[in-house]
Parts: sequence; C-alpha cells; structure tokens
Amino acid sequence: MTDTMMWQGYLIQSNGDNHFINSPWKLGNECVFGYDSDYTTMAISLIRYLSIEKSNLSLSSIDEKINQQTIIAATQFEVNRSGYKIKCNDDASLQVYTGEEGVFHLEFDSMQDIDEEKYSKISNAWKHESDIMNTSQGAYVSGQQYDESLESRLSLVAQNHQGIIWPQRQMDSEGTSISQSYIKIEPSGTVTSWTRLSAAGAPSEFATRAPILGGISTVMVETNDGPNGVFLLVDDVTTSPKIGDSVEIVVRMLYAQEGVIRYGAKAIITNRS
Repeated sequence: MTDTMMWQGYLIQSNGDNHFINSPWKLGNECVFGYDSDYTTMAISLIRYLSIEKSNLSLSSIDEKINQQTIIAATQFEVNRSGYKIKCNDDASLQVYTGEEGVFHLEFDSMQDIDEEKYSKISNAWKHESDIMNTSQGAYVSGQQYDESLESRLSLVAQNHQGIIWPQRQMDSEGTSISQSYIKIEPSGTVTSWTRLSAAGAPSEFATRAPILGGISTVMVETNDGPNGVFLLVDDVTTSPKIGDSVEIVVRMLYAQEGVIRYGAKAIITNRS
C-alpha cells in the first residue's frame, strides 16, 4: 500500500489496482467535503491520477451519486462491461477498483479541521441554490449550451487556428470560421495576475455563498501550452495567490441552476502548502 499523498486538493491511497480518495477536511471524527467539492469532483481527480500511468482506461460501473456526464466529459473515459468500478462511501471518500473492494482507513493525522460554522452555512447555501425553484439572477446559460461546451471546458480541449485557442469559439477576431480540432492543453500554468472580489462585487450566481466565503478570488493563468485563461480559485483555499504561483486546473462545483449542479474548471495553487 502506498503512503497517503495529496493530489489536486484531495488525499489518495493505493493498493495494487485498488485506489482510495478522500477529502482532506474533517469535522470531529467525520470526513466531510470542502466548500466546492462532491463525489463527482473527487472521482474526476482520482481518475486523472490513474491516467498518468495508465492509458485506454475504461469504467464498468459508476456510483449513482456521481454525475456520469461530467466525469466522462472531464476524463474521456469510456463506459463498458470491463474496467474500473467507482463506489462512493458514506463519508467524503470513494474507491476506484477492479475485482473486489480494498480495505482503506482514513489518515486523520493528514487531514485538517474545517470551520464548523462556515461548513454548515455553505452546505445550507448549496441546498438552497440547488432547489429547482431557485432562479439565478446572473447570466443565464441553458442546459444545451452548458452540455455542448462541457468537454472543452473541463478537459481544456482547444482549437488550432493560427495558434492554440481556448476557450473554443466559432470565429476569430476577423470573423473567419474556426474549424473543429482537438488539442488538449496541459492543465497547469502560472498566475500572471489575480483579483479578489468582495461579496458585494461577486457575480450573482455566487451571491449566496460569496458572503460566507468572504468574497471569491479569480486568477489569470498562462498555461504551460500557451493560452491564457481566467479561473476561480477553489473555495477552500485560505491563502491569497501571488503572481508567479504555479497552479493546476481542476474540476469543482461552480454554481447550481434549475436544480442542477454546474461544474467547471478552477485553479488550485500547487507550489505552496
């Protein structure tokens, strides 16, 4: 069995072809999710970890607590009769395995205590925001628009048109149509600038959670493959970014609309503990 390691803001253990991931946050003796994480975001991170050394991986079973459309868009894994199974646990942890489940134990010494009051408020805010009757006052993105761009946004799939273009677009600055192409950008880069938005100045999609978080931070990232992009920082980062920080682009919950969680790419600082 491998030692517990930190990966994309989560803790991972492996034993052969059985792999275990959990949130780094605890409330008493319970492992709980960070402020913008759930089973889907955690499963995506573990699958991406496995894909570093394994290619042509497939999934045979995905727990119903996980958004299947999102994990496939973010990992490009295929679903068929053979492959890895993903099973969620009762706490903020899950396993990816072949054959029989492995036996893993939470390493509480590697975890951090979460702010109980903030955790409760954020959890309630997500419940309110996810209510089917709740209507966002921000820019409306239809389900069709969201679905059509999901793979490009979560997997950083770019276009090649006089250089690498991301996010994808239909036309260039001169009005010329851009043909379809498939280039994956490495999900890492460097912070070139950043902004801290106060709760009052945050977009209305985040109006419920921004006051609890004390505002939200965005970073301009120059990816290692060239294109620049603006990303929110993950919500459970407590340190302010600095110009020159190394970041990795990960998947987290963004907001909820029409009773459905919308997922997106966020940045997590990797060169500081």
